[in-house]
Amino acid sequence: MNRALTCAFWLAIALVLTFITLPLAVVVAASLSPSSAVTFLPWEWTTVWYGDLLADRWLQPFLLSVKIATVVAGISGVLGVLAAYAVVYERIPGSTAIMAGLLSPLSVPQIVKGVAIVLFLSIIGLQGVLGTPALIAAHVVLALPFVTRMAATSLANFDGNLDRAAQSLGATKRQRLQHIVLPMIKPGVLSGVTFAFIISFNNIPLSVFLVRPGDTTLPIAVINYLEYSLDPVMAAVNVASMVFILAVIFLFEKIGGFSAQLHGGSK
Repeated sequence: MNRALTCAFWLAIALVLTFITLPLAVVVAASLSPSSAVTFLPWEWTTVWYGDLLADRWLQPFLLSVKIATVVAGISGVLGVLAAYAVVYERIPGSTAIMAGLLSPLSVPQIVKGVAIVLFLSIIGLQGVLGTPALIAAHVVLALPFVTRMAATSLANFDGNLDRAAQSLGATKRQRLQHIVLPMIKPGVLSGVTFAFIISFNNIPLSVFLVRPGDTTLPIAVINYLEYSLDPVMAAVNVASMVFILAVIFLFEKIGGFSAQLHGGSK
């Protein structure tokens, strides 16, 4: 009986992994197509289409997406940690309502947030900030709940005795934050920052309302390209984006991110 359950478990895992990875394998194969029409001829695969990624058509949106995602990750990281510290650690009055407000953007569809932000900017006469400034602000609103929640989880798992011991030894509040609290919650903070970067880099529903000509992010450039053609270049762009995101995840994991967060929020 146990053997049958074990086999069924691993079979289910294999089916799930196949379901997840098969579409990705198809995209990778399409990016290696030997002709401009997407074909599956493994014996004629070529990487020539990846050379087009250095064209301004793709390079400029990629660099803009990286810049916006980096700024969003930084702002969301700072605001999320401060909010989580005030709500979870200091337990300021009304902390439950404040946390609910910080997480409320998760309950609103992104396309609704995009329309609302555009209407708000129009009403107050700030149409001129559409583009990079509006994208950064909107992406911060979208990413902040993830950072706040992950930092709050790490703080909830933090052993307060360490802080009290440092306080009894004469450490100031700033010293305790710098040398005890922040290092202990680093995995949760880095996990949230990584999520913020990925969410901003890949965002479409919000960005489609806020970009302007000449100031387009990579996902919007992909959508615009798909309106007119589907060729191996498009597949190459998506494969390159996927590799870049995996590299970002790996980097933050090496610094001290996800696995530690899954095992209690400290490393």
